[in-house]
Amino acid sequence: MHAPVILSEEKLTETVWLTPENASFSRKNGLLWLTYNGREIRVSLRRNFPLEELWSLLSVLDEREEEVGMIREITQFGAETETLLRTELERRYYAPVILKILSLKERFGFSYWKVETAEGKMEFTLRDTYKSLIRLGGNRVFILDVDGNRFVIPDVTALDRKSYRKIELYL
Repeated sequence: MHAPVILSEEKLTETVWLTPENASFSRKNGLLWLTYNGREIRVSLRRNFPLEELWSLLSVLDEREEEVGMIREITQFGAETETLLRTELERRYYAPVILKILSLKERFGFSYWKVETAEGKMEFTLRDTYKSLIRLGGNRVFILDVDGNRFVIPDVTALDRKSYRKIELYL
């Protein structure tokens, strides 16, 4: 039987800030690596505030999903590293941009969407449409489908009139 690990309050609130002075990132074999304290660690990035802070206050996690440190703002790193980190985050938080709503039908608590995105036509289903549409700052709308896929409408007021009328009821 293992004794429980008891962390002091200081240890729980201690944040390791990763900066260009103490950390460097690279990509090897399609994976993100961090060099920190003389060690090379395979890592992944997570947004702590995925809807509000896209490029700042990021957690850097090791393979066991334990936090190695945090990045205050990716722009503090050089252009090459910033591009690497942005690419990694865009891959992890992929969300097609909806340009037009082709059809939206509701049946038995689900809504069935056919949309045109920057990547082409797509179809998805929402459970409880009102809760699946999240209004963010300005006119930005975030959509989460039944499979956990994400979609975004950067500005609902910029949609064509027919598309806006289809979504208007849910906003």
